[in-house]
Amino acid sequence: MIDKKLIDKVRPKIEASLGYPLPEQAVDSPSLGATPEGADNGGFFAVRIDDVVAISARPEWHDKLRHILNDIHPDLLFSVAGAFEISRVTLLDGVAIWGPVPCYVADESTWKPVNDPRVVKLSKKQVGEINWSIFWHCVSPKSLAHFGIYEGEQLVALSTVNDNGFKVYEIGVDTVQGSQGQGQGTAVVSAAGDWILEQGATPFASAADWNIASGRNLRRLGLTYTYSTLISWKGKFMVPPQPIGQPLPDYAVYDYYPRWAMNKDILENPD
Repeated sequence: MIDKKLIDKVRPKIEASLGYPLPEQAVDSPSLGATPEGADNGGFFAVRIDDVVAISARPEWHDKLRHILNDIHPDLLFSVAGAFEISRVTLLDGVAIWGPVPCYVADESTWKPVNDPRVVKLSKKQVGEINWSIFWHCVSPKSLAHFGIYEGEQLVALSTVNDNGFKVYEIGVDTVQGSQGQGQGTAVVSAAGDWILEQGATPFASAADWNIASGRNLRRLGLTYTYSTLISWKGKFMVPPQPIGQPLPDYAVYDYYPRWAMNKDILENPD
């Protein structure tokens, strides 16, 4: 079961995205409300906490969405299949669905920092020199704080802290290609989490279920899986990559299907 005290840390953030209170228990069909006024999320947001599912969407989508929700189990709704099915409704208005997005939360009782001496808190000058096309999960120079690891003059790992409101601070992290597997991502996330707790806020992060290494790093530090979301944006419909990582070091991983069976309709990201 999900840790209730961690849910309570992020409940106001979730309810602000929904526009209504989280249901207390699961029902036969997910709750469906209207997208809150001023929401900047494309018009669709869904959250799952254990068996409780709550959704907000544009009212004009409700009838078609209800048919889908009544026909699909939450396990499928919060999967790539669910993102495709919901998008059959929303894409007609140029809105794409992405997810599921597993969300991780920590507090003082779960946090397990690593205290790596390689990590530095970046100065304003150092932040100004960041190549954001490399560290693209880290959002922007306007973050509350930036923590990095340098090899010589090169920044090889970066974490950022961003205010999600309600004293929930989100951690973004990237490492440069070729530097993975050296504990650098874990180290900069640890520094970010330490700083967030020092501010009296709640550490929050997300890592897709196909991003094996990132999820491991978050759990290693005491960030605990707490809920999943489906999110939306206006623009291109995107699909996730194949799983990133290995079950064991140097253990061979194979495609189950031959290359000719891969989806030829998936285009390279033009951005």
